[in-house]
Amino acid sequence: MDECNIIRLNNLISYISPTENPLSANVVMIQGKEALWLYDVGNHPDIPQVIEQFREGRNVNVILSHFHEDHTGGLPDIACNEIYQGKYTYRHTEKGVIVQEDIYIQDGDVSLHIFPLPSSHAKGCVALEVNEEWCFLGDALYAMQKCGHNLYNASILKEEINVLQNIKAEKFMLSHRTPFEKPKGIIMRWLGEIYDRRVKGEVYIEI
Repeated sequence: MDECNIIRLNNLISYISPTENPLSANVVMIQGKEALWLYDVGNHPDIPQVIEQFREGRNVNVILSHFHEDHTGGLPDIACNEIYQGKYTYRHTEKGVIVQEDIYIQDGDVSLHIFPLPSSHAKGCVALEVNEEWCFLGDALYAMQKCGHNLYNASILKEEINVLQNIKAEKFMLSHRTPFEKPKGIIMRWLGEIYDRRVKGEVYIEI
């Protein structure tokens, strides 16, 4: 089994590194005054213990990027006070808040912007912008896999690009990637190049 490592981004934000065995996504821990905020909870058995080390008596609030197990599998083992997620993820959790529009929360020195993000990878993705500096995106920017093909829905990709263009943060964080942090400009060019491959009359773009 792979080891979980803790990487600190600054004095308020750390994350648990992703693993392959078991498959588990990045788990972001944001230390507010009233709550420890998690972006995804991963799927590694050591994660709940790590989270308790950062809890320090605060509530734990969870934001789920989407419903895939490598991002949500640890949820039953984490004592959390609130869950924010898209409606398709809510079908799996059956509790918490469904994110249908932008939500802004101030918790001490932490400014949170929780927002729905169109995605070809999974329906109902949710992203998180922190202090207008970091934007955590989960797997939302990746393609869907269908019959052995990697596909983007062209219209959904255009919607996704439009949403991300209005995000102030310049550091985009993509789950499972090393390094975790990517400059917004590079990501926007990458998505734009994929969109430019679209063929008139075809729903999907294959990469």
